[in-house]
Amino acid sequence: MTFNPTFNLAFTSAIKVALTVVGAIAVLFLTACEEDQPVQKPTAGIRAELALKLSDFRFVVERERNTYYHKRTYVESGGMGATLTRGKVCVENGKICVESGVQYRVEPGKALTQPNHKVATTLQEDSITVEYWGTADNGEPIHIRRIIKTSGNVATVE
Repeated sequence: MTFNPTFNLAFTSAIKVALTVVGAIAVLFLTACEEDQPVQKPTAGIRAELALKLSDFRFVVERERNTYYHKRTYVESGGMGATLTRGKVCVENGKICVESGVQYRVEPGKALTQPNHKVATTLQEDSITVEYWGTADNGEPIHIRRIIKTSGNVATVE
């Protein structure tokens, strides 16, 4: 085999061109992948502001427990919706708790009202905690908590 400098130079140049083309194609594919990803819109100054209002209490004794029926209204006032996914109620001053998965959606600037919720306690005076956790539309965690103070047939919200 003889050494041909012209062939060697042409071969080396062809390899460089091929590598450049392959590199450019790879960059185009990677760029295309980046464009396919969902883009989060900036939410500067907008946050989910979720409040829980407890109202319209009605007292009854059921199964030897002081039971307080009421309405729960979840109000979003920050301009960003949220979904609540977990709820928890604690009675007997936090000694007995029940937790459950939920799926409550509150749209931006709107309210979700749920009538006929109830909490029940064996105590004459109690501090009952109602809590929810979830996620705002921008991915931020949400937590709301209210305390119901009971005394006999009277319930007040703190």
